[in-house]
Amino acid sequence: MDEVQAKKAGRVGDLGVLRHKMDDAIDALSMRTQPAGDEFARFFTQSPDLLCVASFDGHLDCLNPAWTSGLGWSLEDLKAKSFLELAHPDDYVSTLAEMAKLADGAETILYENRYRHRDGSYRWIQWTAHLAPEHQQIYAIGRDVTRQKRLEAEVLEIADQEKERLGRELHDGLCQTLAGIAALSATLSKSVQANIETTASAAEEISILLTAAVKEARNLAHGLGSFNMATVGLDGALANLVINVRQLFRVSCTLIYDLPPCELCHEARVHLFRIAQEAVNNAVIHGRAEQIEISLTEKNGTGQLCIRDDGLGMSGTVANPDGIGMYTMNYRARLIGGSLEVHPGARCGTAVICEFPIRDKSNACEDAELVANRQ
Repeated sequence: MDEVQAKKAGRVGDLGVLRHKMDDAIDALSMRTQPAGDEFARFFTQSPDLLCVASFDGHLDCLNPAWTSGLGWSLEDLKAKSFLELAHPDDYVSTLAEMAKLADGAETILYENRYRHRDGSYRWIQWTAHLAPEHQQIYAIGRDVTRQKRLEAEVLEIADQEKERLGRELHDGLCQTLAGIAALSATLSKSVQANIETTASAAEEISILLTAAVKEARNLAHGLGSFNMATVGLDGALANLVINVRQLFRVSCTLIYDLPPCELCHEARVHLFRIAQEAVNNAVIHGRAEQIEISLTEKNGTGQLCIRDDGLGMSGTVANPDGIGMYTMNYRARLIGGSLEVHPGARCGTAVICEFPIRDKSNACEDAELVANRQ
């Protein structure tokens, strides 16, 4: 069992303890037996996690003190609200979808959303919830993972900066050195051609090989960079990605871009580009695709980035769905309030689909900045 599965199992175990203690307390109260109620009260009030009992209509009926220390609201204020009133607007749909899973019979769910702090910022909360139909209630544990999210974002930013640095080093260092060697080899070929035919032929071959190496290194350097979003925009970055994929991997790659301009902040554009870049690399390297289509479109205020290929598909030798590539794509999608899904293609291959909200540019990164400033 890996670390993620172990944590999930631990969370589910915590929820089971909470559920049983709540059941015992409810039964004890109905039978007027005080000891079980005292044990439950100690467990409930001392937990550092957000513990709650919610009714089927979404109202928070029973809360522990950790809600006040974690989100700033008094327990009275919170009990007057439903769980959706505090959720980030971009998380409404996903939160309702998770609640629907409980209604459809799922025993336990694990999901994340953002909850509004009293100071106006948002906190990332990881929830584990269980439905108790016999009591018409939902039992849930919430854990603040805002700091973890911030650290993960910093790791991704550092990784992106390192990719940019490597790209510059390859272009300005290796490529220039190889170009100089190619020039020297061409000169050598001309100088010895009249005297030693075999030496001239060898030198000419070196020149050809080094010229090819220069081209390959430049293509690699372009592939590592994100093409300076502030200058070329997301459409220009994706167009350059398409060109480099064609030249570097010799596969057909096309771009359909139909997204309204000036709707996404810089961070959102970078995350979308990196998702496309990772999906394309998976299609070529793992899926052995020969045709790739990248599309970025908008419908009813929701953006959709889709990368489709004709490769081996999900049943073939594709990237590990639990690997770092899939993890970072999923995490990047969540950072912009979106979601990521991977499906088999209509006929063959794989479709990677990222749906994300399109908001006013001036407010698109407001929540991330608020969280960062509050930490």
